Amino acid sequence: MTELLVAGKVEVRQRPARVLKLMIVDPMSESRSLLRGALRNLKQIEVVRETGTPGNIMELLADSPLDLIMIDQNLGDENVYDVVKHLKSQPATANVKFVLMSSALDMEARRRGMEAGILGYLAKPYDLNSLERSLRDALGRVSTNHKDTLNKVRRIEFFSEFSDLELVRLLKICQTRKYHAGEPIFREGEKGDRLYVLIAGQVQILKQRDTGKEVLVTLNSGDAFGEMALVDQAPRSAEAVALTDSMVIEVNAEIINDINDILALKLFRKMAILVTKKLREYTQHVNA
Repeated sequence: MTELLVAGKVEVRQRPARVLKLMIVDPMSESRSLLRGALRNLKQIEVVRETGTPGNIMELLADSPLDLIMIDQNLGDENVYDVVKHLKSQPATANVKFVLMSSALDMEARRRGMEAGILGYLAKPYDLNSLERSLRDALGRVSTNHKDTLNKVRRIEFFSEFSDLELVRLLKICQTRKYHAGEPIFREGEKGDRLYVLIAGQVQILKQRDTGKEVLVTLNSGDAFGEMALVDQAPRSAEAVALTDSMVIEVNAEIINDINDILALKLFRKMAILVTKKLREYTQHVNA
């Protein structure tokens, strides 16, 4: 069930729920056990296989098709990125989504992971919210043609000060994701960990009140939101929901904090301008 607020009213859309089949790949049996226990709290996830080595994945999949594989970065003598590339090249696992688990998720790990086709990331130690978010990322993110996306972002004011080389680099280290109408982008109270730039569609920002959810603002292509996540990573003060089928660029705070050059400076400058603009608009509204 999905709630979509339209013109101040809550419209409930039913979506068929499908149980997703998942495999855990982790050399540590204790880690597999802990993860399996946490995944039991997610009703649409079923752990159908687990293994301590990637060598027997294809054998385990012979009679059990998968939707997701959660794989640890440390596989001993095996290189996790080579393993994922190999699995993505096999017909039986070409469409499987991957989540990379690690206690050291830095920008280099994410960059290599994205090159290998990994779309979800889970930093250890984790809680249930971060676990669920990593799965949503893996399932919802899309691999896009950088050239096509570059043509879209060139027309967006937020990226007006970036050169083409900087935009290409940004697209390589960030993620592009599609959301269906009614799908939450983030929830109120959820830890903020990324800035979003809307490049297609419409998004509503909602606030829970005693009388129900209130629409604070409707965002259109070119708008940025969730910017405070790059400052304090505090819980979200509101909810963001796709009003129509939408596409966003997600700028992860951890990635940006690992960049120490002009690209990061430009991003933080744009964020400062965005925050200042919203504070000014809020002050004008209060004083009106």
